[in-house]
Amino acid sequence: MSRLLFAAIAAAAMMAANSPLRAEAGESAPPDQIDYAMFPMADVRDSPECRVAWAEGRVTFGEGITNPSMSCPDAFAWSLFVRAVGQKFWEDWSTDRQVWPSDPWPRCRPGLPADRCCPAVEVSNQASPEHCPVYPGPTAGVPAHQVRTPVTAHRMSLDQAADVLQKSKAGWADVPAVLKAPVIGALQEELVYRNEPMVDYVYDNELYHTEGLIRVFDSYVAMLGTYAPRHAAAPDPAASHPAPPPLARIDFPVASVMVKANWLAVDKAAQVGIDPNDARAPYIMMDLVSRPQPGDAAAPTAKPYILLSMHVSSKDVPNWTWSTFEHVNNQGRCDFTGCNDSFGYLTTESEAPAGGLGPSASNFIGPNKKLNVDDAEVDAFDLAKPYPDSTRISPALASLFSEASIGTGQGINRTGRPDLSDAAWRSYRLKGTQTDFVTSTGVPTRLGNSVTEAGFVNTASCMTCHSRATVNRQGVPAFAIFTDQMSDAGLGQSVNGAPNPAWFSVNAFFGRNGQRESPHVLAVQTDFVWGFRFACPMEPRPLGPAWCKNLTTKGYSSPVPTRPMP
Repeated sequence: MSRLLFAAIAAAAMMAANSPLRAEAGESAPPDQIDYAMFPMADVRDSPECRVAWAEGRVTFGEGITNPSMSCPDAFAWSLFVRAVGQKFWEDWSTDRQVWPSDPWPRCRPGLPADRCCPAVEVSNQASPEHCPVYPGPTAGVPAHQVRTPVTAHRMSLDQAADVLQKSKAGWADVPAVLKAPVIGALQEELVYRNEPMVDYVYDNELYHTEGLIRVFDSYVAMLGTYAPRHAAAPDPAASHPAPPPLARIDFPVASVMVKANWLAVDKAAQVGIDPNDARAPYIMMDLVSRPQPGDAAAPTAKPYILLSMHVSSKDVPNWTWSTFEHVNNQGRCDFTGCNDSFGYLTTESEAPAGGLGPSASNFIGPNKKLNVDDAEVDAFDLAKPYPDSTRISPALASLFSEASIGTGQGINRTGRPDLSDAAWRSYRLKGTQTDFVTSTGVPTRLGNSVTEAGFVNTASCMTCHSRATVNRQGVPAFAIFTDQMSDAGLGQSVNGAPNPAWFSVNAFFGRNGQRESPHVLAVQTDFVWGFRFACPMEPRPLGPAWCKNLTTKGYSSPVPTRPMP
């Protein structure tokens, strides 16, 4: 458990002793320590003023709502889900590999050879472009996307996990509950998809290669040394420019949306207790190209995968909005932090009024737990178990699905190509949303799902993690995903809460006489987008993803280089 959770539990013991409300009701047990610890995460996030409807092909949120991403974050998350599915993100949006080519050429402009420059974003199904960014868009067919190793999830083999208990065999039942998520994390693979405004922005500003990122870092440092306290005027991020404009800060267009999807090969599902043929709650299925394995004689080919979970984020606010969805059958999907959805599916039964209160809200599923373990008056999480599902879809979400023709079909689509009408779209549940680093009382907010953040859900914060998406003066990532803090299972943890200014710059001299480090910029943010870690250099350089053509070393895939401490 995190320090935050321990502190909340300690406070809970004092609160429980003085709380008469549940006791007076006499119909259920009073809140326990875990219940109190969950209280900051169980808030109802959508305003009662939210009035969601479908009008003229778009989602509306009510006359009084001027910023739905903040006032109605759960409903807004579902509207992003509907928008991304409606635009067929899995085949019409660009993956990271399509945005950042392996041997990039500069944008075409006077003086450059026409046969060695990029005149525009290429519209095609090329899944692994060599020179110029690609956007599939209206191209017929489906790109042959190749899945990649997850960037964030902890990965542990089935044999390693079973060996912890010194089991002679490696069955799913032999894996300790706390390690089941990392085992699934080892088997699942991911793809990140970005919509057209994101791809156009990366191309327009020539941010699809390392040299473009170095230019941004250098411009930021020059701006600081020349204009401070003023900033450089920013170009319109939604406009196209005849040449890359001066850019001292990466700032995507407001219309930007990205989806991180976690896929599991059907032939691996049974190993971790997943039934890919569940007709009651079907999975989205898609044919994807698997990663090559050591010793493979032939190139990998496409095979069926099922969609386990996905993050959906948009730039509707400067620090982006964050939401995550999980398949309803995911084991442990509400572990540690619970599941919170005040719009899409009614997650719990409302409790009767008590102690002068109105009825309780029905937005939150608390984590599974064991009370009074071994009669020791100790409460604990009960991990990696399924969670009850309410099939009570809200009328508003049902209307959005119907109007957008999403999930209107029956059965399981086994064609290898998802469709809007697939009934499986109704098998996914919103786990939570995030619009700020902390609550109004200063409690760090957290958001993560059991697959993408396998092994560190209890400390995961999408917003804080992505605030560390940066480049240094070499145009490569400045930070790794994990910190040096470990979970009780020995797994590295992430950061949460407000970002630390010391991550990005040294703003004072260390020491007096023999000062160690003078004020300077350490890292420049890339607008919460980790994808820039996949940029390749145009000229020979030592660092970049393993697929880059111009590396002087073997490159990196994971983990990213970290800055040595001064």
